[in-house]
Amino acid sequence: MTLDSKNYLKILFSILITLMIMAVIYSYYFIKHYPIPITNRISLDAKITFIKENIDIDSVDTIIVGSSIGLNNVQGETLQKSSTQAKSVLNLSVYEATPPQIEQILQLTPTFPNLKRIIYSAQYSDFAYEGKLKEYNATFIGSYIKGSLSTKEKFTFYFKSCQNIFFCIKRAWNWRDKYQQNNQFTYLGFDATGSVPLHIYGDDIIASRWQKPHSNRQNNRTFDALDRMSLRAKNLNIDFIFALQPYRQPLIDKFPHVAPTIQKFTQRVKNIMSKNSGKFIDLHSKLHLKDAYFADRSHLNDKGSLLSSQALGEFLDK
Repeated sequence: MTLDSKNYLKILFSILITLMIMAVIYSYYFIKHYPIPITNRISLDAKITFIKENIDIDSVDTIIVGSSIGLNNVQGETLQKSSTQAKSVLNLSVYEATPPQIEQILQLTPTFPNLKRIIYSAQYSDFAYEGKLKEYNATFIGSYIKGSLSTKEKFTFYFKSCQNIFFCIKRAWNWRDKYQQNNQFTYLGFDATGSVPLHIYGDDIIASRWQKPHSNRQNNRTFDALDRMSLRAKNLNIDFIFALQPYRQPLIDKFPHVAPTIQKFTQRVKNIMSKNSGKFIDLHSKLHLKDAYFADRSHLNDKGSLLSSQALGEFLDK
């Protein structure tokens, strides 16, 4: 039996319409349950979605920025409890964010009208590479968070967000096993402020990340970015605090390049903070944390980040 052209077209259009309806239904489901693809980085997309759904942007007075050293090493909830100054904390850190990328992220500060301070949580390893965020539009993201997009903008955004249906399926497929396990470094289970405490102990510790230090690589452009973002904060009357996070002391003692690299890094950061009226706190020297508080060479576990956050809170009050 052969189909005439008319019936063939009917069947073809019916299949196409069915596929389109299924794609729309799945896109709606995806938007309700997973981070919408706004940028090309899932940790940033998840953070943007979290802020929109959970944070009172008008009350935020303290923002934490950094890479995972900010995301994992500072517990925003503990910081709030430990400081009378930081009453409403938002951890805006993003995995693997370089200083120039953090500078881009801080373009979102106008979204928080009562912002008083920025805490940059980092280690020397964060200043090894530069790079910029792609597909990043701070103006659009700010409007999305505030809920001020027009109906047309919303429709266009939601339509495009899952245009690549296979990308969305892959992101959803990996979400639970890769991003919702607190014993993995990819964990994206935010606390009430957007921080991600790690529960990494014993067999979950990755040997290479525990036993080998970072190289002594430093990139001058990363310090230029720190200079610009701290100067911008000064011009906006926002306090800028740089928190040098702890590093495993056995690696500092064993590998000859680590101590001088940290010393040189510390001095460069101090010079920038002094120039731009910023503040500096050395949590490594202040806390002298033992290995029991580390998840790897520079990331703290949830016990270590608790102490780091308490020390930051005390510093703010002083």
